[in-house]
Amino acid sequence: MALRKKLRSVKSRKRPAVRLSAFQQGRITGFQRGREDGFAQGRANAAKKSATAVAVPEHPAAEVLVITAGFIPSLEIGVIQPLSALKNRENLRFDVKQEDQVSHEMIEAADTVIFVRNVEPAAYALLELAKRLGKRTVYVIDDNFLEIQPTTAVGQYYSDPVLRETFIKFLRNVHIVKVDAQELGAYIQERFNRNVVYFPASVDFEWLDEQSRRVKDDEQIVIGYEGGAKEEDFVPVTAALSKILDYYGGFVRLEFFGYVPASLADHPSVRFEEGGMEYKDFLKKLNRCNWDIGLAPLGDNTFNKGKTNNKLREYGACRIPGIYSNSPVYAPWVNQGETGYLVPHTEKGWFEGIKDMIENPAMRIRIRENAEAAARQHFSLTTCIENWKKFIFKL
Repeated sequence: MALRKKLRSVKSRKRPAVRLSAFQQGRITGFQRGREDGFAQGRANAAKKSATAVAVPEHPAAEVLVITAGFIPSLEIGVIQPLSALKNRENLRFDVKQEDQVSHEMIEAADTVIFVRNVEPAAYALLELAKRLGKRTVYVIDDNFLEIQPTTAVGQYYSDPVLRETFIKFLRNVHIVKVDAQELGAYIQERFNRNVVYFPASVDFEWLDEQSRRVKDDEQIVIGYEGGAKEEDFVPVTAALSKILDYYGGFVRLEFFGYVPASLADHPSVRFEEGGMEYKDFLKKLNRCNWDIGLAPLGDNTFNKGKTNNKLREYGACRIPGIYSNSPVYAPWVNQGETGYLVPHTEKGWFEGIKDMIENPAMRIRIRENAEAAARQHFSLTTCIENWKKFIFKL
């Protein structure tokens, strides 16, 4: 009993408080402060690393092989431009090859194989290989080769029976047909393939905004056209332009890039420059020209109805008031007198339309402003690549 009391007395005895010297207290305080500073620095470094680290993609890289019939502007505008943007913004890699440059290994390494305007049997053999290897296949087409007339060297080429049959086989047997024109899409859906995707090509406004525009230094009205030879489409326009030049004299000047009607080539108020330049150089030139009126003629035939609205996109982006044939290619996009000017594709229609535009500078200014706004709304590169992601790559 005495022992228990003694133990209890020991347990209850209070220990004397430990007194720290100023030096010891300083060391403890310094340690705690250093520890907290270290934790804070560690958290800051971790946050910094997290902010600068390369994000790990949610899905593996999409490998895309583009097989083209030739390096032409429609390839640059419709395929390379959006895929280049996707490469910078998404986990996507792509390569572009001509038909005779493609190997079995290239197709085997791809997830998606995109064919652009191909009609040769050797190219179709590459499609068959891609399908055997289980690849997604896409056919990008912006012209209806089945409706082209054999009145030119190009028309004669696409009218060859073997090439026509190969074209049809492409349309029927790819997984997706990508078109730039609603009329062409409807034509293909009704006859060959239900899986047709339509959305327009784009304009790279970020690049275009870096370019300067020429300031007009005179009151002369400049009417321009840019593009390839369209002799048949220009027949009523050429006659109308001849009358315009006679009516207005030196007050009007015509500028042609790439093509000029033979009957106008030697006129003193007509200026002509050859085409053939890279697309970005061409668009830069168009952006600087500051035309008062841009011409976009299209004859009324099935082939033309399947074409893209390229002129409307480019004229709008470059702030050029455009006059367009009243065609399904342009009519859905033009608010008359606001974003463009539609005319009947006749000599009278073109003469009266051009005359009305010349006489109405307020309308030209209104169209110029509204057409640019509409182009930025409907044909931006961002809108285009979102369509590629959604409809083609399923990203």
